[in-house]
Amino acid sequence: MYVKIRKDGAVGIGKGTEGHAEITLGYGEAHMIAAALEKLAQTARNYKQTYKKTTDVGGGNRIDFERAEDGTITISGDGKTYCLTESEVRELADMLNNLPPVEVIPPSKYVQKMNPEAGVCLVVRNGGNSLSLTLPEAALIRTAIKNSVESRFFLEPIVIGKKKLRVTRSSDLKWLLSSDGTEIKFTAYEIEALMTGLHNGLLDVLMDMVKSLGSDDIADIRMKSQIQRIEQDTTDILGEHKKAKGRVRNIVKRSRKILGTVEDAELRLEEFVNLCKHIQWKFEPEFVKPLFDLIGRTFVTES
Repeated sequence: MYVKIRKDGAVGIGKGTEGHAEITLGYGEAHMIAAALEKLAQTARNYKQTYKKTTDVGGGNRIDFERAEDGTITISGDGKTYCLTESEVRELADMLNNLPPVEVIPPSKYVQKMNPEAGVCLVVRNGGNSLSLTLPEAALIRTAIKNSVESRFFLEPIVIGKKKLRVTRSSDLKWLLSSDGTEIKFTAYEIEALMTGLHNGLLDVLMDMVKSLGSDDIADIRMKSQIQRIEQDTTDILGEHKKAKGRVRNIVKRSRKILGTVEDAELRLEEFVNLCKHIQWKFEPEFVKPLFDLIGRTFVTES
């Protein structure tokens, strides 16, 4: 069995798997799972214990430990089941008992999360100037900056309805983020921290939304309700467009991956960014803003 601390701070355990195909638990729950494993290893036959998660990570709210009459040991959770030897159980318990401390990612100097208002949820600040962004806007700016880092010169106007954001790299050392008369300058050193801040800010907002769905027995119903709303609202936005049905299916499919109970944080973020890029690239301008307004509302939890 392997043990890992994921980028979102949760702990993943698996065997010959990776990503969403593993059992997930909260970092603070590791020692309790280890205790359950130690007891499992000490019991000869006919033993079963269920641990109810105290966190909302993963695709389920329980982990089952069982030793059958024939001595077979299994661990099940988040829709996954692993068969282990007694030696593997003891080793897994030892690994969970000796996890390294988790370093808390410091708040970004340049990007802060704000209480959502009309879809606006992140603020970029530097040099006394600030720019408020919706989740889709932040995703597109992060993509543009990432692209600019690989260039000698870069200029991209990002037009969303009546709002125009502009990402400029004028030299090896100078970047400029501007919108509606507001200009925020960044150096080469600062731009890397800005990208990290945007990444963590997007991740934080998305995970707030995922946590709001809960991890109880009706979490799946809440998720499906959100998907239905996305499908209906997207259908209304696209109207009689000749590609409406295919586009609705595509957005629903991508949204299901973002909201799905088995996806980890980084996969959700990647899928969300790809959804924003897809809309900006593939859709006519008149559809971009209403669709961004829709996903900005859907994937942001209003306080």
